[in-house]
Amino acid sequence: MPASTHYWNGDLMLVMVNVDNVAGEAVPYIIEKLMNLGAESVYAIPAITKKGRPGFIFLIDTAREKVEAIGDFLAREIGTLGLRLFEEVEHIKFNYEMKRVKLSLKDDVTDEGALNLAVGVKVIHGKDGSVASVKAEYEELKAAASALTKAGMNVSLTALKEMIEASVLKGEGRVYQNLSVELVS
Repeated sequence: MPASTHYWNGDLMLVMVNVDNVAGEAVPYIIEKLMNLGAESVYAIPAITKKGRPGFIFLIDTAREKVEAIGDFLAREIGTLGLRLFEEVEHIKFNYEMKRVKLSLKDDVTDEGALNLAVGVKVIHGKDGSVASVKAEYEELKAAASALTKAGMNVSLTALKEMIEASVLKGEGRVYQNLSVELVS
């Protein structure tokens, strides 16, 4: 894996829109639709707008060619009167790779595998190629925690996340109660 960090300008731009008439429950729907329209990332920041109204500021990273479709959607969905476009955005992207961790829960009586699961982990590299951080993929982590709970293991989402990420950081397996964590790729 190359150890360089990527810097670029141009195609990726930042779109900002503020609204004061969107219910908080609608925000996940709006984010999902924006991602489906090609946004690279979307942030919804709670704000207080004119006249003390609660609102949101949406920050959307997207390619220039997607701005029109995103703007049309926002006008229809939230009734925005316009967009703020920031074109001189410098974006720094760090290299990362995906790894897989195997979780094996052994049966107390037979000492055989009662449950086998896998969780993806994003390994983010610094400029020199060293591991800067690791992050277990949330949806897979949540599914694994749920499956382990159903199988009778009492483990919190936070403890499972820490165990998986520590295993990847150290490059070695771990065992907790009857659960083993093994790095497979």
